[in-house]
Amino acid sequence: MQKYIPFLMFILSLTRLNADIIWTEELGWQPTPDIASVSKFNKEPSDSIQLMNDARLAQEEGRISMALVGYRSVCKKFPDSIFAPEAYYQIGKIKVSKNQFNDAFKAFTTITKKYPQYPRFNAVLHEKFEIARLLKSGERPKYFGVIPGFRDYQITVDFYKKIVEDAPFSDIAPLALVHMGDFAISNNRPLDAIAAFEQLIDEYPYSEHTPEAYLKLGDIYAKMAKSPLYDQGATKLAMNNYEDFLTLYPNHEDAARVQAGYDQMRIRLAESKLLIGDFYFNARNNSKAAIIMYNKAAHFLPGSEIERNARERIAYIKAGNLPKATPVDFLFGRYQRPTDEQLPSLPLQDDPEDGFDFSNDLIQINTDSDEEGLLESVDRKIKPAESFIKVGPNKKF
Repeated sequence: MQKYIPFLMFILSLTRLNADIIWTEELGWQPTPDIASVSKFNKEPSDSIQLMNDARLAQEEGRISMALVGYRSVCKKFPDSIFAPEAYYQIGKIKVSKNQFNDAFKAFTTITKKYPQYPRFNAVLHEKFEIARLLKSGERPKYFGVIPGFRDYQITVDFYKKIVEDAPFSDIAPLALVHMGDFAISNNRPLDAIAAFEQLIDEYPYSEHTPEAYLKLGDIYAKMAKSPLYDQGATKLAMNNYEDFLTLYPNHEDAARVQAGYDQMRIRLAESKLLIGDFYFNARNNSKAAIIMYNKAAHFLPGSEIERNARERIAYIKAGNLPKATPVDFLFGRYQRPTDEQLPSLPLQDDPEDGFDFSNDLIQINTDSDEEGLLESVDRKIKPAESFIKVGPNKKF
């Protein structure tokens, strides 16, 4: 809740006229023509006005060091003055011009924390955003305004985070999260990018940048997904984000590209199930598990080449064929799988994420079988594999 206080104070401050000041070379700092500005300006100590005028004159003449001394004096001696936030603002602008980004960001942050009633609060937010953007684009900081420094990934990310914290309800907050995610991607930090885009989706679901967050999350997970031989957790996450995008923004200009990405992930996931079936059949001599996975692949992409291959494998197994014998089988005999009585009695339940349970797979397996009563209930044990897989010639897919 504390991170929202500065912005809430700013909103409350809008209910009254704020004291603003403007600079003219002829008159120096003067109040804007409204009652609040004139009243507060007239109550200012003459010393604060003089310091501000001298500092700005030095700044205009290029005597930057003297200008900084003057502005800092105002901040230190007159922290409650209407000139204090303006002094911090000018300090920040000077520091940006010298590529002293840390000092500039601190000056602007002081305004957002201590002076939320500052009339140019939004301008301060944009100044902070510009600092982060400069660092993101590769601009290097300078020590003492002269010596080039090193680029620092974490400092840039922290700046973007601070912008979101300072003004969580502003339009610039979701944009900052987009930039933070893009910066993480460019620096090969996918987890940081995921965190930024997920925060954008969670906290700003109606932002104009939210579709971009879904799209980029899908792309990140798709890039993290490995070949069908590996775990497909990232593939499923990519599909989820692509699907969310297509559901929420069906008419978006990037919908076709997202659909293509979604289809590619479905193919990869189906291929994975097909390969897992091959593994169970060839490496584990487990025809039941193989048929289950082949059925999953077939149901996942109906009408595809993958479905045709899966159906061929199922038919091959149900014809009574066994996997090709391995050298170990020749030496010690074919591996004998445990009987149902040797296995623990477990419910036939599949991963709910797949949207397909084992019972449906087994019922599908039994569709063309001549055996009756193969699966009387999902809670009962399955009959031995010999009841529907006959001995036959060996073959390896």
